[in-house]
Amino acid sequence: MAAHPIRLYALLSALFTVAWQPVLAQEATGTIKGVVLDQHTLQPVPGANVALLGTPLGAIAGDQGQFTINQAPMGVQRLRVSMIGYSERVRPDVIVQARRITSLTVHLEETPLQMAETTVSADFFSAAEEKAVSAVNLNYEEIRRSPGSAQDLSRLLQALPSVNMNNDQRNDLIVRGGSPAENLVLIDEIEIPNINHFPTQGASGGPIGLLNVELISEADFSAGGFPAAYGDRLSSVMSIKLREGNRDEFDGQADLGMAGAGFVLEGPLGGSNASWLLGARRSYLDLIVDAIGTGAVPKYSDLQGKLSWDLGPDHKLWVLGLGGFDHIAAEPEDSDENDDRFSADYDQYALGAAWRWLWSARGYAIVSLAQTYARFGVEEYEGWTPLLLYTNDSQERTLVLRHQGTYHWRPGHTLIWGLGFKGLFSDLGFYAAADTNRLNTYTPEFRLQQEVRTTKASAFLSSEHLLLRRLRATLGLRYDYLAYNEEHDLAPRLNLSWEMDAATSINTSWGLYYQALPLSLLAQDRGNRRLENLRATHYVLGLNRRLTPSTRLTLEAYLKDYAELPSDPDDPTASAIDAFAGFGSPLPGALVGGGEARSRGAELLIQKKLAQSLYGTFGYSYSISRYTDLLGEERNRDFDNRHLLSAIVGYRPSPTWEFSGRWSFAGGRPYTPFDQELSTATGKGIVQRELLNRRRYPSYHRLDLQLDYRRHFRRCNLVTFFSLLNAYNRANIYTYYWDKSENAQDRIDQWRFLPVGGFELEF
Repeated sequence: MAAHPIRLYALLSALFTVAWQPVLAQEATGTIKGVVLDQHTLQPVPGANVALLGTPLGAIAGDQGQFTINQAPMGVQRLRVSMIGYSERVRPDVIVQARRITSLTVHLEETPLQMAETTVSADFFSAAEEKAVSAVNLNYEEIRRSPGSAQDLSRLLQALPSVNMNNDQRNDLIVRGGSPAENLVLIDEIEIPNINHFPTQGASGGPIGLLNVELISEADFSAGGFPAAYGDRLSSVMSIKLREGNRDEFDGQADLGMAGAGFVLEGPLGGSNASWLLGARRSYLDLIVDAIGTGAVPKYSDLQGKLSWDLGPDHKLWVLGLGGFDHIAAEPEDSDENDDRFSADYDQYALGAAWRWLWSARGYAIVSLAQTYARFGVEEYEGWTPLLLYTNDSQERTLVLRHQGTYHWRPGHTLIWGLGFKGLFSDLGFYAAADTNRLNTYTPEFRLQQEVRTTKASAFLSSEHLLLRRLRATLGLRYDYLAYNEEHDLAPRLNLSWEMDAATSINTSWGLYYQALPLSLLAQDRGNRRLENLRATHYVLGLNRRLTPSTRLTLEAYLKDYAELPSDPDDPTASAIDAFAGFGSPLPGALVGGGEARSRGAELLIQKKLAQSLYGTFGYSYSISRYTDLLGEERNRDFDNRHLLSAIVGYRPSPTWEFSGRWSFAGGRPYTPFDQELSTATGKGIVQRELLNRRRYPSYHRLDLQLDYRRHFRRCNLVTFFSLLNAYNRANIYTYYWDKSENAQDRIDQWRFLPVGGFELEF
């Protein structure tokens, strides 16, 4: 099936190249427009010096921090921004296109006088990455060009040593042994429950990313020890910033890639103080499959946009909207693993607005209001019979109001506070036929039809202080309340950062983190209301060293102690929270709390930003993740790979060509072997209880290669890319399963050799 899309990519790319070749502009240039802001106060930094490295071009920021560089050479450029009293910053991966305007925002951090002599010039990394534990910042171009990620931000994050490569079929974030239900995602300060097509109810994972990377400006990811401003999650925070639309002219883009075909349009809105940005995509593989008449292929589409207004020098308003619409249906002959037929429909959207007020030269506030909605419609029948096995007919709505204030009264001293209120409105409908589970234990028929209306409230306070000469301390306190189970949680957090010298710092963090179970679990039994919220204690110690201005080494050790994890009495050997890594919402019914788990490990990450022609990352981690089941037995968690390694190398010999590759390795995941005799007798997979998660699959490894080619023309720009996924065709196992038709064990492999490609036409 892969041969059809790659032929289409190659044909379209060739046609565009040939058609536009006669009007190639040898001397075409572009324009860079931007604004320089203070990292902590968001106030403009007038007088900042902006230099386009490798050229004599530059500019001085005006009264509002704005600058313009005309006739900038096309291609990927680097900006150096400096100002007396601030740390110098280099902004890599600035894409300049022919006769187009590139807009960007650069943040500078004010330097305390006693630390001014220690400042490293031309630093490519953000201040947040330098001071925080387990923090990484990624820009748009790093996300777009990442080999093997199919322009999916979540799959790119799986290259980090803190994130487990669970399998090729899904992009779940398994962070330091945690479940996919433990991750928080925000887009422009608005919480988004799930950023994937075919989303998992109650968790953040799925198989296909929903976000169009062409709208992303940058993303910050924290794998642990995150501050008190973020709560109700145990493992990670991902904060995504969307770019604004062009305020000077109308621009458009058409693209075709693995995620689908679509467009991006943008332009000014009633003048230079406002802009709009709109992107839409649709999958096309179903069209190919329909043409050849075989297979079950997912159909999905998405729509996302942003409106931005400057209401004055101190007020800014933005409105964000995104939606996803998904469908898949399968018949018994479409799958080796499943002899049943099913259909699934998912609709989700988020609509929110945020207002930023610079109420002081040293302080600002952000107030956001958002509504999210998700509908889950799944039906499964046994083979071609009318026997219903499973249904999920649920709707979930949330209404969120959040306020955050910041006051930075002098360098090294910042106070952050906030309040949050969330209304949850769920209409839950589940059915599961009576069956026997993997332990050969009878599970009765399960039905749930219930409306749930409840609220959450939160408050936090965080204070950062520069102590002594080079020691920073951040002390935070967070409060969360869930009305459904009347749980009150108070979570203190502490972060210390000691700058040993101009290039080296030691960071440490300790904190308590609480998370309420999803309503789709809590509502399954009345007794679940008595469950306490999940709790995790984070301990992190890290060394951060800049080997060069564009190269950073991070070495971290961590410990996560879990408490109050839920378990299923019908399967007392399982970790109920880990079940969210599957394709469906778990239905355990009554739960028992009080479970414990522990994840610990060490991670090495080396990042090389694009300074000249070479970039890349190298990450390795060794970790152990185990839990204690209801029987008192300590077992490996499902994501306990022990060894994770990922290396990305990219080379850009010219503004036109770019070559990159990614090699990934993971130790074998734990699994439980089947009881062959019992499984044969019952006709379904029954596992060996005494060997639960004690066997391991073979190790996983895979090589992905990518080629990018840029052409610039008088009226448009063309970016084509070609990827080889699993280039040496490694047969990585996905799972063993019990084949009902053959009444025998069989296996399913993950992605085999897959050539894909695509293009982006900018006009």
